[in-house]
Amino acid sequence: MSKIVSVDLPKQSISKQFITSLDFFDAFKVKLINPNQDVDAIYIAIFNHAPKWVAFLMGLRNKIVGLFGLDTGNGSKQTKITTLSVGDKHGVFKIFDIQPNEIIAGEDDSHLNFRVSVLNEDGNLILSTLVHYNSNFGKFYFFIVKPFHKLVVKGMMKNAVKNKRI
Repeated sequence: MSKIVSVDLPKQSISKQFITSLDFFDAFKVKLINPNQDVDAIYIAIFNHAPKWVAFLMGLRNKIVGLFGLDTGNGSKQTKITTLSVGDKHGVFKIFDIQPNEIIAGEDDSHLNFRVSVLNEDGNLILSTLVHYNSNFGKFYFFIVKPFHKLVVKGMMKNAVKNKRI
């Protein structure tokens, strides 16, 4: 299985155009099984097939943040996505932009804004997360979430690679 490694934000990524300023970012890279795989298929392979433990953590997160009035994605469609269009929403991810080699998704909320970039760069998947805090609560929220964030992102990538989806 290909190794998932931490990398800098890709210079060719358009993700920074979709967020006002960066308070946190990370990016992880893995070699694609099919280097010519369509970026839509890569996005769907990652976000439609979360490992059970990730789904459990997200369900727990939704119960907790729902108490504070934060977006849990429960009002949006929870079915498995098969096609992507700008403006579509799946869970808490709204599609902001679709390019031939990159999809930008995320959400703007009162506490923070985040963007996720799914980029096929020369046969490698680079999955980046960019976060901007809108309030002290956003800083606090992400302080709590941050230890789990890296595990979840790498877990979803590893799951997609292991099951030969990407």
